[in-house]
This record gives sequence, C-alpha cells and structure tokens, in this order.
Amino acid sequence: MIAADTSRTRAYLAALERNRLLPSWALLLEAGNKAMPGQTRGGAPRPPATADWPEADFDPSRPLRPWLDRLGVNYVVADTADINAPLVVDLIAGCEPEVLVYSGYGGVLLRNAMLSAGKRFLHVHGGYLPDFKGSTTNYFSILTERSFGASAIFLTAEIDGGPLLCRRHFPLPPDRRQIDHVYDSAARASVLVETLRAWRQKGAWPSDLPANRGGRTYYVIHPVLKHIAILGDA
Repeated sequence: MIAADTSRTRAYLAALERNRLLPSWALLLEAGNKAMPGQTRGGAPRPPATADWPEADFDPSRPLRPWLDRLGVNYVVADTADINAPLVVDLIAGCEPEVLVYSGYGGVLLRNAMLSAGKRFLHVHGGYLPDFKGSTTNYFSILTERSFGASAIFLTAEIDGGPLLCRRHFPLPPDRRQIDHVYDSAARASVLVETLRAWRQKGAWPSDLPANRGGRTYYVIHPVLKHIAILGDA
C-alpha cells in the first residue's frame, strides 16, 4: 500500500482492518507541515455510519504511524509528499509486493518512471467509470444524475483509463458537507474491499466489466457548482 497522510488513507485502513485485508507492506508518504490535498484540518464532527455507508465509520484525523504499529504492518516512511520522487520510485521498485493499493495525495499523476517500476497500482477513482473521469467527479455526478460512485482500476498513463475491476453506485450521502473527507473516501473504501475480496476468493483480479472507454473528463468543480451540489434540494 502507498499511504499518504490523508483522510482517504484512513478510510482505507479502517475498512481493510475491519475486513482482515491488511497490506503486507506500506510506504507512508509524509509532507511535514505542508498542507496537502486530501488532508483534514481536524476538529470536524464525525457523521454516524449508516447501513448504506458502513465505511464512513472512521476517524479522518487519526495518527497513522501508531495505527500501523498496532496492526503490525511492515512499513517505511518517505519524508516527501512527491510520489514521483526518485527515492520513492526506488522504494517502490525494490519492494516485494507486485500490486500496491494506491492512496496518494490528490491531484497528482504517476509519471513514467513510477509506472515503469515493475508494479501494478490498484486505485479507486471517486466516480463511476467510464462515465465520470477526471477531478471532483462525484459533484458533477450529483448535479447531473443524483448519483455517487467509485470505481477500481489499475493505473495507466491515461487519466482514469485503466482496466475496470469493480464499480458501484451509492445513494446520496446523508450529509453532503462531509463528501470531501468522509463519503468520497468511504465509497472508495467500499469498492476497494469488494475488489480485494473478489481477488482473494478467485485468485485473480475481476475482469468481467466492459472496457473503460469513452466517458467524459471533468475538471475541478467551480465553488458555486460545488455549493449547489452540497445544498441539494434545500
């Protein structure tokens, strides 16, 4: 697992612990005092988990190192937020696992050096593929279809264009103000668990979905449109 210091990583780790799917090795990317996408400022109330959103039951600000220590996960720390830094590429290329769950900082693409490191990167995109590619897609999905989604792929050089492993629609979150740090991460964690369960049961990665072709690529949503998506029918 590649684990950035983000709320998404915490959602993943909580779901993996709950389902006994812990990684055998992890690389923890730490940004020091620099604020990075996907980090919570802390202090925000945690919404209650529901039957539709059990993976929302996690603490978005829980310290990662003590958590990994308690779980007995073998991990190394890279004192950088840059997934494409030569040090990080070397650590990934030299690690034993062949497939790594990718939970890096938002808004960063893997460059050729990392994609050529001899590993596969299992990523869960926050949107229903191939319909919604790009950034902040669940807000666009809410506005156009009143839906929420997540899709598991293996990363390639094409943005959100890797082979589809698993995808799901979800009901609209009960508190849309918590999308960024809770419900987007919870949806991705749910699809991650479903994908890993299928791999464990079948001994192979799911491959029965249609090709991940077409769709539309979105860019970071305008704050006014984001506000409308959060307000909903209010």
